[in-house]
Amino acid sequence: MNPSLTSLPVRRVVLLEDRAQVERGGEVTLPSGVCRLRIEGISVAAVDRSLKVEAPGARVLEARLRRAWKEQPRGGLPADASELRKQVHALEREAQELFDQGQRLTATRELVQKARADLLREINEAVGFGRVDAGSWATALETLAGTERTIDDAERDVAQRSRLNQLKLAESQTALAVSEQPDPAFECAVEVTLDGQGGASALRVSYLVPCALWRPAYRATLKGAQVHLECEAVVWQHTGEEWRDVELRFSTARPTLGTRPPTLTEDVLRLRPKQELEKKVVSVAVREEVIATTGEGGTRPADELPGLDDGGEAVLLSAPAKGSVPSDGLPHRVPLSAFDAPATVERVCPAELSPAVSLLARFANAGPHVLLAGPVDLLRQSGFVGRGQLKFAGVGETVLLSFGSEDGMRVVRQLEQKTEEARLTGRRTTRHQVKLFVSNASDTGARVVLEERVPVSEVKEVEVQVVQRDCQPAPSSVSKDGVARIEVECAAGATHEVLFVWELSAAAKVAGL
Repeated sequence: MNPSLTSLPVRRVVLLEDRAQVERGGEVTLPSGVCRLRIEGISVAAVDRSLKVEAPGARVLEARLRRAWKEQPRGGLPADASELRKQVHALEREAQELFDQGQRLTATRELVQKARADLLREINEAVGFGRVDAGSWATALETLAGTERTIDDAERDVAQRSRLNQLKLAESQTALAVSEQPDPAFECAVEVTLDGQGGASALRVSYLVPCALWRPAYRATLKGAQVHLECEAVVWQHTGEEWRDVELRFSTARPTLGTRPPTLTEDVLRLRPKQELEKKVVSVAVREEVIATTGEGGTRPADELPGLDDGGEAVLLSAPAKGSVPSDGLPHRVPLSAFDAPATVERVCPAELSPAVSLLARFANAGPHVLLAGPVDLLRQSGFVGRGQLKFAGVGETVLLSFGSEDGMRVVRQLEQKTEEARLTGRRTTRHQVKLFVSNASDTGARVVLEERVPVSEVKEVEVQVVQRDCQPAPSSVSKDGVARIEVECAAGATHEVLFVWELSAAAKVAGL
């Protein structure tokens, strides 16, 4: 039984982290009894075990992917070839004809040269025997010379036409490579065997294909005290299928990752009495820690989520409108959503890290879905200012973005340390005095928030405190993580000096500081 060809266009594509699920569907008319259908245009890279066929009103007896070499049509072009492809084909045939014509002219020139050599040898032999026929020899040599001149003219004409043909052919091939994909020599099709009562049926075919992926991308625009955030999905695919006017969905699920319970190991606890040296000496070490929070895009280890950061819960996003993604391996942006949110804008400078004053905006995720981790293009009223990284944020969660630095503002930091030791108790106190010089070269005044770090003690033998009475001005707040905020009003064209003082006091038995 020969299968009947059925056109089944792509209706929906669900893109995953490293592959895509393609769904084809359409109405087909089935005869009564057993019939076979053939659906062409399937990607050669389709996964066989992922094939799923549904046909309401009929029973699916067999469904499989069949791959075969494509039969080349006579004449070298299929019936549905585009005008550009026909033009390239015609230019290629013309190039071959010009090449053959040039070869024939070359062969003709060789014959003429051989005939001249034979004539000259015959003239030499006849003169040696005393036979002279100057008239006929001159006529023959003139005929050969005329033939050579004709060949020269023909070769120049062929060379000129060949150069013009090569130029047109190169332009047409470039246009064809940009606008169309080459016809695959190896094709794949779905063959389905159905058994039913006949009539119309909504046939659905789905399968997985590699060579397709997506990543989130954003564009944030700061306008005064408001942020406009646009969410997009960047799609790459080189499956060999053309996804035109299809419903696009984007998932963070990892179906091939697999799950397994964690390996349990024994955790042995041992008790022992302290040694005399340990009773007299407290070992203390200073270490740097990254502050991890659940808000403002909390930090997560990069090795836990190497691809899409979805916060540990699979997310399925849908494009609001149908789209098209050609099979060219290039990035294509698909709009997802956009929202406006009021923002709290501050000029912040962590002077210990950088003298630049950054413009920070905090706003709530007012969109209809979570914000996945991805690159974000930052824009202000002056235009594009750079590119940053947006961390994962749930609906309603606070998002923090930096919209570049203020060119007219700089902060210079100076640090002075002084250590004193009590003679009776041996307690050591180190006084840290930080001087900050805030300069505003712009023509408008602004409020600047300076951030300074102080250590956080975990043992009672070490005390850290901010000397409020000596600070000018005093910090507005000091977080539990040891970050002090100092707010300064800096007038236009002025320089403001800030003094921040904190002390670290350690008992005599503390070692390591």
